[in-house]
Amino acid sequence: MRRFLVPILLLAAAPAALAAPGGGASQRIDVVEVGGPMDGRLVAFAADAIDGTDAALVVLQVDSLAVLDGGIEDLLDLVADPPVPVAVWVGPAPAVAHGGAAQLLAAARIRGAAPGSFVGYLAPTVAGGGDDAAAVAARFPDVPAALAAERVEVSEPIPGLIDVVSPSIGQFIVGLDGLTVEVRGVPVVLDTAVPEQVDGEPALVPAGEVRFVEPGLWTRTLRITVRPEAAFLFLVMGVAMVVLEIYAAGPGVAAVVGVVALAMSAYGLAVLPTNWWAAALAPAGLLLYVIDFQRNGLGAPTLAGTGLLAWGGLALIDGGRQMPVVWWPVALTVVGAALFFGFALTTLSRSRFSAATIGREHLVGAAGVARSAFGPEGVVEVDGARWRAVTRRNQDIGPGDAVTVIGVRGVVLDVEKP
Repeated sequence: MRRFLVPILLLAAAPAALAAPGGGASQRIDVVEVGGPMDGRLVAFAADAIDGTDAALVVLQVDSLAVLDGGIEDLLDLVADPPVPVAVWVGPAPAVAHGGAAQLLAAARIRGAAPGSFVGYLAPTVAGGGDDAAAVAARFPDVPAALAAERVEVSEPIPGLIDVVSPSIGQFIVGLDGLTVEVRGVPVVLDTAVPEQVDGEPALVPAGEVRFVEPGLWTRTLRITVRPEAAFLFLVMGVAMVVLEIYAAGPGVAAVVGVVALAMSAYGLAVLPTNWWAAALAPAGLLLYVIDFQRNGLGAPTLAGTGLLAWGGLALIDGGRQMPVVWWPVALTVVGAALFFGFALTTLSRSRFSAATIGREHLVGAAGVARSAFGPEGVVEVDGARWRAVTRRNQDIGPGDAVTVIGVRGVVLDVEKP
């Protein structure tokens, strides 16, 4: 047992680069981290990591629920016929590989997984795509046919899919030592381990530098929203911040946050197998919240808006069994939106548009000045404080016009021209 634990400890001590004596570029091993749903950026990153390396071995460390881009076909071809030895390892547990990510195992000539990881649901290759189970079976005839529609927990090798079961990437790499693999017609013997004395006992350690490779910061930032729950959260957050900017009349910070959130959500929705009718339910539900906020109460529109939000979040994508929407993050987002519109927005608006020394009822009959155009809502200034206001007599009120307060409803003043 000690013999297997030593490589793990050595890898953990220096995850960016582990160099054995005499190791060099010709012995380097690149571990390419392929985590999360595989959008086009991640697929291209993995392909570039294989095509552009001078390493002796490339290991794709996979933990991916689904593939979101058709470019996976080119990556499968590259893994099947790479310029350098390429291995695919699913782990650490409980990592998953579905769809095209699981097919990477079948395409590779060196394939492994950690016990306790899950592989399967090979079809469709791209989440939300058509049923291509027959094409997958024809391409990988050695893979058990049942795995096109099912998945299994790895505990032992699976014909055509997993040859080596190793609990860690370190043990997987060291265990490949001496393996012969053909690379474009040329047999290559892998040299991945060397014996070494550790605490006075013999152990195997990586023969060369082990470099962990991950996508750049920009790609990692964009990929935050390639999960449906995150895309939904950013969508709701973006709309809520824009509404806050409109009603709180602040310096523009909320608008900037809202625009950034909407841009992040747009990327996620663009690459996910989005049900656009469901995505439209989120702003529709928030609009109903705004209606009740205008009325300064909670009623049927709020209940209907909550229902639309929950429905839209849970039905946001068509990910099938490969990538189902997780319900509890959606529920938290909906609850957060309800609390924001029901309580937080009202409190913020009141603090922005009211004066603590003036009772609202006292304002009836007071004179003020319009600070915006009315249509029929706007902003007025009364006794030095700004308020949201509405005119109900279809009057043409513009900036600078004198107004008189004729009523107060919560934090909204009823005004008219004198």
